[in-house]
This record gives sequence, structure tokens and C-alpha cells, in this order.
Amino acid sequence: MKPKVLHIHFWADIRNSAGSVEKVITAFAAHGERYAHAIACCPSGRPAAPATFRHHGVEVHSFHENRLQNRILNKMLRRGAFTYGSLVRLIDRLRPDILHFHNRQELVDAVMRRLAHRPKVAVHYHRHFADPCVPAAADLLLFISDATAADILGKRPSRKPYRVVANPLSVEVLAHAQGGAEPSRNTPPVILFGGGANPIKGGRELVEAFLALPAGSARLVLAGRGVEKFGITAPNIEVLGEVPADRFFELMRKADVVAMPSYDEPFGLIAQEAMLMGKLLVSTATGGLADFVDASSAVVVAPRDVASLRDGLARALELLSRDAELRRLLDRARANIDAYSPDKIVSLLEACYDNIHRQS
Repeated sequence: MKPKVLHIHFWADIRNSAGSVEKVITAFAAHGERYAHAIACCPSGRPAAPATFRHHGVEVHSFHENRLQNRILNKMLRRGAFTYGSLVRLIDRLRPDILHFHNRQELVDAVMRRLAHRPKVAVHYHRHFADPCVPAAADLLLFISDATAADILGKRPSRKPYRVVANPLSVEVLAHAQGGAEPSRNTPPVILFGGGANPIKGGRELVEAFLALPAGSARLVLAGRGVEKFGITAPNIEVLGEVPADRFFELMRKADVVAMPSYDEPFGLIAQEAMLMGKLLVSTATGGLADFVDASSAVVVAPRDVASLRDGLARALELLSRDAELRRLLDRARANIDAYSPDKIVSLLEACYDNIHRQS
């Protein structure tokens, strides 16, 4: 019988988001072979009845926080009580050999103390934290990039074994990317930004740099949560706000340039997706981006530097009319992300599971 892995995702319905966690879990669901697997996720809204469904052929179980307990014991009395009893009951019923926690690392030890059996534990870090937690129960730490490993372990040193397993290319984006990039028919060219209003994504600097370009040279589309707060009313800037994942992929497919001027990135999903879809990328090469973004595959700009970003956007718009040079850049970008195919990343994950499953 195959050993069973249970992926645990505290923050969303696995079907409704397109973040790092969902990409890893969906890739494993679609491409995992040597391990039996199931998914536990915690939707933000409580359904009328416990939900069990299949995602890429894998069984998904919902669990929920006891919100009354949380309100009384934690928010009112400040007890720090554990309020995810339904997750403990689910794990005891499924009895997986390996638990793969993708977030809420601070809850791992509390879960493990309440279980009737002792599965192995992989703890995955998909982002940086001001004050990270390394659970005592962890048998293996997983990081999405060398930069994320350095950030977490620099703040919370640990002798626990760890591996870097990057984000796989999105199963959904791979479907959208079939047939390659569409020839540009945009007049003027379209620059897409999907980082939302989080300051580290560089959206405000992007707007300032874009407005410094010659009038009418391009159109800027701003997507992501909170971009409405920028207060932009320029006629050549479209402010969409947060959009569903499928809608964003369609926006990317129709764009000419994708901008990712982040100060720092644990990994850089949008850059990875733009390269997959054959889009010219204007990006910093900070944090996890440095693993696959360089001057041979993108127009690289300095973080927090409006002048550098303005020049990078201008350079990208020039490249759109230089077919041979543009093709070399896009071909190199595609080669840079070849290592992130879902089957390759799943093979790395299964090797990690092998290591901890063999431990006595």
C-alpha cells in the first residue's frame, strides 16, 4: 500500500485561489504517483455541511475553526487556545503517514500534541515572516527558494533538515499557455501589473515610472487587491483591482509586457507565469526571483528605483519591435523555467517524503 500524504492548507478553498500553496498542492494532485494523497483545506466561509470533493482526482476534506471558542477564549480572554478540533478529528480518521503543513506553522505543535498517532511532519514556508516559527514536531523544513530559506533560518536558526523545493509551474497556467504567446495586436502596447497594493510589490513606483514615459506610448493595467487605493485616474491606466485567477491569466495572455518591480520576493509566481506564457518581463531580480530572472531572460531593473524602472519599461517597449532580440530573450526565459515543470517538482517532493518516511 502506498504511504499517504495529507496536505494541510489553513487559508482557502483549494479551488478558489492561485497562490503558491495552491500551485504546489494542485501539482502534487495532478502529477503525484508514488504516494497516496489527500488534501485538507479551511475555507473562509463555513458551508452548511462538511464538504468533501475531488480536485484533480484527489480527495479534499474541509475543516473549520471553532469561531465561538476563538472569539471567547482568544479574542476576549487572550488565552491562546487551540480552536481547530475538526482538523485533529480529520487527521485521526484519515491516519496519514505524512502531514505536509503549508501554512500556520505556529499551530503545528498544537495539532501534533492532540493526535492519536504520530505521522511524519513536513513544514513548508511559502513566504517570509517577521517572526517565523519552526515547530518542534517538524521532521523536515521546506522552502520555496534559497532566499526564503536564508530569511527564515536567519531569523530562527534551526538544526532540522531542510530542502529547497521551488514552486511548480501552475497546472492552470500551463493549460492557458498551450499554443504559445499570441502575436501582439495592442495599440498601444499593454503593460500588466498583478501585484496589488502591497508596498513591497513596487506598484506605486511602477505607476510613477509609467507616467514618466512619453504620452500614448503604452497602456498600463493594474490588477490585484487594493490597487484602487493608488487613486489613479490617468486615461491610459486601467485599474481593475482583484480579479479571479482565470481572468488574470487571460489578461496576461493578451498583454505585451508584464511588470514585477518587487523590492523582494520569496519566489515570484507572476514572473514565472509570464515567462511560461511567452511575455516580455520587466522585473527586479531580488530574493527568489534571482533563481530564474536575469538579464538574458528579462529586462532587469533595480528595486525601489523609479528611474531604473522607467528606463526598463522604455527598453521593453523598444524590444517589442525587435523580433530577433525579443525572441532570444523569450526563448531564454522559457529555458530558465524548464526546471519548474510540475512533474519535476513533484519528483523532488516525493524524494523529500522518502527521506522522512524511512526515518524510524
